Parts: sequence; structure tokens; C-alpha cells
Amino acid sequence: MIAVDWFFYDAPMWFSLPTFVLLAVVLSLGILLAVRPWVTRAAEKNPDWDRVLGYAMQSYGLLFGVVLALIAVSVYENFERVNGVVLDEASVIGAMFRDFGGYPADVAEQLHEELRRYVQGVITTDWPLMRENIIPAEGNDHVESMGRLLFEFEPGSIGQQVLHTQTVDTFNDFLIARRARLDETKLALPPLLWAVLAIGALLNALMISLVEAKSLRIHLIMSGIIAVFVSLVIYTTASMDHPYAGIVSITPEAFENLAQLLGG
Repeated sequence: MIAVDWFFYDAPMWFSLPTFVLLAVVLSLGILLAVRPWVTRAAEKNPDWDRVLGYAMQSYGLLFGVVLALIAVSVYENFERVNGVVLDEASVIGAMFRDFGGYPADVAEQLHEELRRYVQGVITTDWPLMRENIIPAEGNDHVESMGRLLFEFEPGSIGQQVLHTQTVDTFNDFLIARRARLDETKLALPPLLWAVLAIGALLNALMISLVEAKSLRIHLIMSGIIAVFVSLVIYTTASMDHPYAGIVSITPEAFENLAQLLGG
């Protein structure tokens, strides 16, 4: 499992992608060459070989294609959803920073400073931990400090009361958005689905190998092309499975831009 995680999430794409595709092609062609002698003999003895195999391949191809597409789309939707969660937290922080400016100068300065430190902590501490599938907790001190400052503040006018109520609501939205981001740290497809996908890819290569083709060259080319496409889809899906890890991942860019706006 460690080797697999390294291959998809730590190894550079210029190495992992060609290697994965090459291994898939070699495996597919190896299966073809291994079963071709048996297929040639069996096809000669069974005149209905191509007709029966055609029905089987049609049914299996449809089933495997649907499963592959559903898994790929599911992972992509998870990826986009987590990206939206990250952007929502950054947006709420921006609104909260603006609301903090309406407090008395000494309180506003403390709130702004705690928020700046929190954003910097997300960039420098949270993200490296989330890349390792570890839920960070280091930002809790800054969150608690902001909460304490807000809940200890006593508005001195109706205007301050309105602002304070709005700010507390925004702070609660921030807590929800932060929790949502952290909860997605370990998001991944169940291992059983990856097993189904791997077995399905092997069976797909086997089904292609059962075709009784007169020309070995054409048979190898056909098998290789299909293996390339299937391996590209599986590689892309695996690369996005952990939204915060790997080359195809969600970066802290939204928080980096926010840090510049906050003066951090």
C-alpha cells in the first residue's frame, strides 16, 4: 500500500504515468501472447467461436465501460466538491476579516492577527499534513482565541450589537467550513471498488485476447491501444482519489491569495 501511494501521489508524473501505461500494455500483450495458441486451437474446433465471443464481449464491454465511467465520474465529483469546500472556507475568512474591522481598534487588531496566523498555519502546517492523510489540529489555538475574543466582547451601541451578531454568525459559518475541509482529508474510494476496477481491467485484457485474429500484429496493436486508454483512465482516477495529495490535487492557492489580501 505504501508503494502504491508513493507511485500515484509522490512520484513525479513524468515517471509514474508512462510507467503505469507501459506496465498495463506489457501485461495486456503478455496475456494475449499466453492465450493465443489455445485460442487458435479452440477457434478451429468451434465454428461459433466468434459469434459467441462477440456477444460476450459486447455485454462485458458495456458493463466494464459503465463501471469504469461511474468510478471515474464519482472521483472527479468528489474532487470538485472538496475544491468547493476549500473555496467556501477562504470566502468566509475574507468576509470575517472585513467584519473584524468594525470592532474597536484594539479588539480588531487582535482578531486580525489571529486570523492571519490561522491562514498562514493552513498553508504551512495543515496542507502538508493533509497531503499525508493526517487531519491537522494546529489551527485550533487561533480558532479558540478568535472565539474567546468575540464572545467576551460586549457591544456598547446598537450598531455594534448588529455588527457583533453578524460577525458571530460568520464565525460559526467559518467553523462549519473549516470542519468540512478537515473532514475531507481521508476521503478516498473504498478498496473494494479499486479491486473491482483492477480485476475488471484484467478481464478486459483477457476478453481482447480471446479474439481469433489471423494477424498477430493487428491483434497486438488493438490490444495495446485499448490497454493505453484504460490505463490512462485508471491512472487519472487514482491520481484524484485523494483530493489533497499528489500532482493532481487541490492546492492551498486560495489561502495563499487570501494571505496576501490580509497582509500576512
